[in-house]
Amino acid sequence: MILLRYVLLMFIGLTSGALVAAGLFTFITSLGIVNRLAETTKTARFIHYYEDCVILGGVTGVLYSVYALKLPPGNIMLGITGLFSGIFVGCLIGSIAEIVNAFPIFLRRFKLKTALAAIVLSLALGKFVGVLLQYFI
Repeated sequence: MILLRYVLLMFIGLTSGALVAAGLFTFITSLGIVNRLAETTKTARFIHYYEDCVILGGVTGVLYSVYALKLPPGNIMLGITGLFSGIFVGCLIGSIAEIVNAFPIFLRRFKLKTALAAIVLSLALGKFVGVLLQYFI
C-alpha cells in the first residue's frame, strides 16, 4: 500500500512537472522569442543552436532546482548564471512588450516622438540597477 502511494506521488509529480514545462515552452514558442532573436541578429542559420540552448537551459535549471545542486566554482558560475538568466528575462520582456505593442501605446499616450532609443536604454538600465540592488544590497 505504501509503495503504491509513492508510485502515485511520483507519477503525479512527473506529469505535473511535464505539463508545466510544456506550458512554459509553448508560451516561449508562441511569443516567438527564439525566431525573433535569430531574425534580429541575422543568425537564422543557427536557429537549431538557439533551440538546443533553450532546451539545455531548461533541463539544467530543472536539475539544479530539483536536486538543489550547488554551482561548482562559486561566484564565477553564479555570475554566469545570473547573466544568462538576465538575458532570458530581457528577451522575454522584450517579446511580450512587442506583442502587446506596449511601446507604441506608451509613446502615443505621453506624446513622445523622439528619443525612443534613450527610453529603451533607460528601461534596460533601470532593470539592471534593480537587479543589482536586489542581489547585492
